[in-house]
Amino acid sequence: MQNRLNNFIFCCLLLGNFIFIQCQQKEKISEPVKTDFEKFTGRWRLGGIQIQDTTSMKWKPAGGLNKNRTGFLIYDGQGGMGVHHVSESYENYQFEGKGGLDSLSQKDLRKLATNFVYFGTYRLNEKDRIIEHQIESHIYPHAWNTVAKRHYEFRGDSLILSPINGNFTGPVRLVWLKLNDR
Repeated sequence: MQNRLNNFIFCCLLLGNFIFIQCQQKEKISEPVKTDFEKFTGRWRLGGIQIQDTTSMKWKPAGGLNKNRTGFLIYDGQGGMGVHHVSESYENYQFEGKGGLDSLSQKDLRKLATNFVYFGTYRLNEKDRIIEHQIESHIYPHAWNTVAKRHYEFRGDSLILSPINGNFTGPVRLVWLKLNDR
């Protein structure tokens, strides 16, 4: 009698464990997998610009005007985007000019030139992991109505964009950190 009771309890535990595992697996399966387009959607803060040492192939923080830049990148989830980043301590700069654009000094104008901003639309080539920004307006007039192509990679809450085209002296990448606005 005791053996039958032990067998019955063992079978109940085994069945309960099996049902528990199946429920957990079903929950995992039912979680929707985000497309890359969905992963892009939202606001991103610039974490840094990096350059690759062509000898060691290691990535290191960029220097000069690209050192410690700050800014934002926005993908609206409907095909619209915008990017704006500025040089280190830009927000603390005190303009010498006190009026409109006509009053700005050469130093002021040089500081303004460290702004980087454009807006447009975007589309993805998920197979090749390339995002194309169709630039509709840009701080530099020659860049209007051009396409900026970037290789992309997601690493956790980070987005790494590596320009394919542009005026770069070597491999460069921008690391963007996802903002949790919701």
